[in-house]
Amino acid sequence: MTDTITSTDLGTPADVAAAVLDAIEANPDAFSMSDWCRLPGGTPLPPRVAPLSGSTLCAAAWAAHLTGWTLVDADDLVQVTVHLPGGTEYQRYYSYAHRNGERRSIASVADVALGLEPGHGLWIGVRGHRPLAPA
Repeated sequence: MTDTITSTDLGTPADVAAAVLDAIEANPDAFSMSDWCRLPGGTPLPPRVAPLSGSTLCAAAWAAHLTGWTLVDADDLVQVTVHLPGGTEYQRYYSYAHRNGERRSIASVADVALGLEPGHGLWIGVRGHRPLAPA
C-alpha cells in the first residue's frame, strides 16, 4: 500500500511554506538540497503520495509536490523555458513538475506557490542545484 501525504488548505504562500517545513520535518531522509529531486527507478512522484524510500526532494520540489504537481526525476531531463525578469527567456534542461498537461521547472512552480519573485536567487548556488543561472 502506498503512503499518502495529506495537507490542510494551502491557500497562501505562508501555508505552503509551513507545509514544506512540516513535510521536511516528517521526512528528513527525503530532503536534500543537492538536486531538485531524486526518485528511485525514475518513477514520477504524483501529488498526495509519500516519496518512496531513497527519494530526495529539495525545498522547491516539496513545495511543488505539496501543491498538486507531479515530480519527474532529475535523470529524466527535459527542455524547459525559463522566464527571467525583464523578459529574458532561455531553454535549459531540468527535472520538472507537470500538472494538467503543463510542464514547468520545479523552481518556477515553487516561486509561485511561495509567492517569490522570479530571479530572486534562493535556488541558486547549491551544488547541483542551479536552476536560474543561464547556460
